[in-house]
Amino acid sequence: MKNSILFAIIVLTVLGILFREQIIEIFTTSTPPVEELTLFQKKFAGLTLNFRANLNEAEKVPVYPNETVLRDVILNNNVEEIGIAFIPNETENAYYLAASYDLAYKITVVNKYYFNTVKSIESIPVNSSLEALFLATSKRPIIMLVGPSKTDSTIVNVAGYFITAQGKSFEEESEKSYNDLDLAVGKILLVLMKEISI
Repeated sequence: MKNSILFAIIVLTVLGILFREQIIEIFTTSTPPVEELTLFQKKFAGLTLNFRANLNEAEKVPVYPNETVLRDVILNNNVEEIGIAFIPNETENAYYLAASYDLAYKITVVNKYYFNTVKSIESIPVNSSLEALFLATSKRPIIMLVGPSKTDSTIVNVAGYFITAQGKSFEEESEKSYNDLDLAVGKILLVLMKEISI
């Protein structure tokens, strides 16, 4: 017993000598180290979430009629399920898949944070925006992903329980690795992650 205590004291002394500078820094620093976030990351609910788009650019995407309406539709105790709809198109399907995954994962994090529950999220291929609109209810709002084959603007629009995330281009410029649909999806997620009281 005495030998193990003596050994522990020796080990702690040696570690103290070897890591003296780091130990002093820990005990003399008044604020904890801040994690450096990139333009593609946001801290939420204790997690560092990676986004597909530059969040400064995503923040500029307009929401009609306004952000409060968007939050009220999605962050609502009555919501049981969220549908993510798109019109299948061979040239755009990969973009819809990436956007759907991003929405599903981060909306799940948001719901877990605000309501301590996980709500079902379903990907829904539809033949038209009108079909998706008719599927939208207060218990199952629909987020419709709209690519450049169907829109010429990058916006988020809310009409009742039907939300469209529209991206006018899937082209990625050399200095960016994201597209306009990523910006619209990023905007939806940023709005949902703004601190509010539920």
